[in-house]
Formats: sequence, structure tokens, C-alpha cells
Amino acid sequence: MGNVAFNHVYKYYKGEPNPSVNDFHLDIADGEFLIMVGPSGCGKSTTLRMLAGLEEISEGDILIDGKLMNFVSPKNRDIAMVFQNYALYPNLTVFENMALGLQLHKVAKSEIEMRVNRTAKMLEIAHFLTKKPNQLSGGQKQRVALGRALVREPQVFLMDEPLSNLDAKLRTQTRMEISRLHKELQTTMVYVTHDQTEAMTMGTRIVVMKDGKIQQVAQPQQLYDEPRNLFVAGFIGTPQMNFINGMIELMSDGHYYFKSKRLELKLSDKHLPFLQSNRTSLRNVVMGIRPEYVSCEAWALDRYPDWQVSALVNMREPLGSNTYLYSSFGEDILISRAEAHTPIQPGDSVRFALNVDHAHFFDRDSGLSLAVLEE
Repeated sequence: MGNVAFNHVYKYYKGEPNPSVNDFHLDIADGEFLIMVGPSGCGKSTTLRMLAGLEEISEGDILIDGKLMNFVSPKNRDIAMVFQNYALYPNLTVFENMALGLQLHKVAKSEIEMRVNRTAKMLEIAHFLTKKPNQLSGGQKQRVALGRALVREPQVFLMDEPLSNLDAKLRTQTRMEISRLHKELQTTMVYVTHDQTEAMTMGTRIVVMKDGKIQQVAQPQQLYDEPRNLFVAGFIGTPQMNFINGMIELMSDGHYYFKSKRLELKLSDKHLPFLQSNRTSLRNVVMGIRPEYVSCEAWALDRYPDWQVSALVNMREPLGSNTYLYSSFGEDILISRAEAHTPIQPGDSVRFALNVDHAHFFDRDSGLSLAVLEE
């Protein structure tokens, strides 16, 4: 069993006023692929290193399979770690690099050969076993580093930004390879990255961190569709969600409206549960809407006649399958998704339709989603 429990874990560094990891409390199920994502310095790698035993725990407990790990040395934790910089021994062959951990644990020679050869075949590096790391490409080195972890057959795999040194094509290939391996092995994996594309495409659950604290834990699609605060909403999604400051007001016609300096949008019944709650403040609100729900296409303008705004296009970003337009209206920036060959150019004034049914609303002071506050 490879279940992991963090019980209110803190990490303090001398001279730092705030903890680098602040009350990290989370259970990871056996066989789960958990992704920890966040900006640089948010505490995700420190958390992983505490789990690995490479950093001391300042407060709290970490358990693997129900056993307290706080004072257990890294070699006795039954984990294997893949690092960002591969950490291969340059004087050893690929076979020797992969076998070293097993040799240190006194595994029989025949068992070592069987495990290394089987893993090398799985990772398609069997023909590299006699080569040394300086004869390999970056992608091949990363496969060797993965193989060295896999042959250990540990309870938990830890990966600290393992793809950050690879080019875009190799990142995609190796990402698919790791996902396939997880499905095949069904072993617990804890994976740290700052790349939200990796997080969204690989994990069964994602932990979003900021300033040492957990912001939200959810499955990838739920994280995208139901962000619980402004940070998660802005961090997850490329391009990021649009944010417009304003307020929500109940008008004389009995409907709620979102109002800003240049917008007045009637809200639909979808938003009524939190709008009618007395516990929710509506005077200081941020509306968030993703670029795919902002469109200048004729069908959208026909469908949403009451949810429109005119904006000046500042930049276009063609990505092959579609084009993103970056526009401004007053002080606000509006990112929208258009079809690939749209004729719209910077300097054009364009009418956009906003699908407000898919809008999110946040309390500007706390940053929390109004839907969360209503709960």
C-alpha cells in the first residue's frame, strides 16, 4: 500500500518570517497520481522533499502506509525520486546507474538483471544499457532517471519537475510515457511542477499552492470549472481567465446585474443560489470569464444580444488551430478565442459577446468565489 498522509505539516527556515510550507494537510490514496502545482517559491518542492526525507519537518507528521516517517531516513522510506537534473553518475553505464539502488539494498544479482532489463524494455532504452550518460540526449537521460526509480518498485514515486529540462516535443512524449506507466503500474505518484499543462493532463488530483498554503485540491476538470478563489482561477488555464472589477446589484425589474464602469450584464438564474444569500457581499466583486466564452463570431453575437461589449484589439496570437485576441475596453483587458483565420487585426474595434452563464464571481477582498462563500 502506498497511501500518504500529511497531518498539518509546517516548514520554517531560520531568518524567514513566514513558513515555507504552512499547515499542509492532505491524504493521498494508494495508486493516486497527485500533482502539486504552483509558482516558483510556493513550497511545493519543499513539501516533496519533506516526504522524501531530504528536508526536516518543523511541525506536523508525515505517514506512509500508516507509519510515521518524521524520523525515518530517506533510504528506509520505500520511495524513489526522480529529480529535475537527472542526477546520473557520469562514470557509470546506464545499466549500472539503474542497478545501483538495488545493489545498495543487497538485491540478488539475477533479480537486478531481470528488473533492469524489464524496465529498460518498458522505457525503450534497452539498447542504451552499455552507454554512459554523456552519450545520451536529454530525453534519453530522463528515461534512464525514470528507469532507475522504477526498478526500485517502491510504494511511492516522487518526481520534482522531471521534464523541465526537455524541449517541448520531448516534454509531450515523456508526459504521455509517465501517464502510461502510472496506469500500468498503479503505484502512488506525487509529481511537482510549475507547468499547469502537465498538471491538467497527467494528474488524477491536483494540489494548487501559493505562499506555502494549499489553495485548492480537486480533479483537473473540476479545478478548471470551479476555481475556489481568484488565484486558482488565474493560475489554471492558458490564456488565463479574464477578470473585471465591479459590483452586483438587484435592479427594479427583479433581476441581478453585474455592473462595471462600461458593462451592465443581466445575470441568469444559474447564479441565483449565491446571489440570494444574505451571507454574500455583492458590492465589491470580480467577474471572471474564460477566453473560450468570449467571442466575436456572428453566432455568438446573435445568441447573446444582452451580453456584449465593444473593445479595441491590441494584439492577436495565432496558434494554428485558433487565434487569441487581446483587446481593451477602458482599463480592462479582454482575451477572446477566435477562429484560426479571423481577419481581425490590431487596431480594429470589435463587438464581443460574453457567455455570462459560464462566468465566475469572486469577492474582491477575500479572493474567494461567491459560490464558496454561499456554501
